[in-house]
Amino acid sequence: MGLSFSPPALDPAVIRDELNHRDPAVALAVALIAFHALTKSDCRNLRLTDIVDGRLTAGDRDIPLAAPVRTRPAAWLDHRQRRWPSCANPHLLVSRRTAPRLVPVGHNFPWKGITLRPQALREDRILHEIHATGGDVRRICDLFGLSVEGATRYLKTVEHPDLTIEGERVTRA
Repeated sequence: MGLSFSPPALDPAVIRDELNHRDPAVALAVALIAFHALTKSDCRNLRLTDIVDGRLTAGDRDIPLAAPVRTRPAAWLDHRQRRWPSCANPHLLVSRRTAPRLVPVGHNFPWKGITLRPQALREDRILHEIHATGGDVRRICDLFGLSVEGATRYLKTVEHPDLTIEGERVTRA
């Protein structure tokens, strides 16, 4: 029986490759979603002032950035400064089209041309955490800003019969 509600785990090698992408905007966006399960919209709407002293403010969440994420904003900001030295756009991510304006990047930036999809990456992160915590819904809600209903959708994968072998939980890769 296939899992209609649980996507297969993403290949860690693909995630690693995208985390080290030559484009610092891709590396930053992938890191924010892979480690902190931000949404694509969250990434688009982040402002320069949302990352301060190793902490990220995303909506009402105050997130201490994971160590592997911390180098990526600096690399992106260095790139941004070199490419658009006079950029006044307050958004963290900017593109050729948005650098001279005050609007967020388009919906496909920086995802066009890479293997990972932001929603799949976010789901993979949340599923990994729900399995690692043994189904701690409260932790998932606090960590990722999900509602109890949203977290419960992921919880259903923990006890799903296709994810157990002879009574033991199978952990996601």
